[in-house]
Amino acid sequence: MKETKRRQFIKSVAGAMALSVAATTNGVEGEQPTKKVSIPPFPSVSIAGVTLPRIIIGTNSLLGWSHTSLGRDRWIRNFYTPERIAEVFAKCLEFGLTAVFGPCYPPLLQALDITEKRTGVRLTFIGTTLGDPANTREQIKQLKDAGAKFCLLHGGWADSFPIENGRIKDFDRYFAFIREAGLIPGTACHRADRLQMLIDGNYDCEVFAVPVNKIGFYMRPSREAMLEVVTKSPKPIVAIKPLASGRFDEDRIEDWLRWTFSVKGVVAAAIGFMNAEEAEEDAAIARRIFATHAQRRE
Repeated sequence: MKETKRRQFIKSVAGAMALSVAATTNGVEGEQPTKKVSIPPFPSVSIAGVTLPRIIIGTNSLLGWSHTSLGRDRWIRNFYTPERIAEVFAKCLEFGLTAVFGPCYPPLLQALDITEKRTGVRLTFIGTTLGDPANTREQIKQLKDAGAKFCLLHGGWADSFPIENGRIKDFDRYFAFIREAGLIPGTACHRADRLQMLIDGNYDCEVFAVPVNKIGFYMRPSREAMLEVVTKSPKPIVAIKPLASGRFDEDRIEDWLRWTFSVKGVVAAAIGFMNAEEAEEDAAIARRIFATHAQRRE
């Protein structure tokens, strides 16, 4: 990605953050009292000593990055205030989904606080950077203050930052900042060549968040090239965009998720839910998949 495109990306994120400020003032409801939530067990995995459910709540569909249209993004940001996002999170807890993957973004940080106030439960937060890299240290601090366990560098950064002396510019420094803050470092990445570079460079990185889906959506330059690297990764892979941002075959969610979890190296998947009903459906499907996997191992 050229420097001009990188600036355009940063500018677009800044615009989205400005819209979010307006969105948080619309449709704000009175604070609901704390309600005890019964959380059923869910198949889990340990990454860098942190136990995570193997299905993680994705947030693009709640924050306005739908990967479909600007109109849908605007609707999402207008409708999904932090209070409404918290309603979805609270229902996710009832399905055993106790972790969320998302950026250092005001509506999300507010939603995490509201969810805890309403349920007494703090979701395990896998945070990512967002926007201007000049704000990285401040974002790391905000993520730590929000109770994040992990801080992953944004995939757009891993994809586009220049290479200097054979290494991705500033990544060693940013990972060191994350460690200094007491968070677990990781990065998202959408490019097979950059993921291979991260692996070969022995960066202080505990987890990779990578698109893994049947049609190769956002798997660059191709599904096959990305899988070649993913299956040999020495670090755990959290699959992102496992349903290709809604481009999956109708009524074939189970087939798609089975495929993603069949990929060697994938230990968990972040799935974007637009509502609690989708979370309930996908959590039930995932339980069937993991039960089948467990039976095959016995």
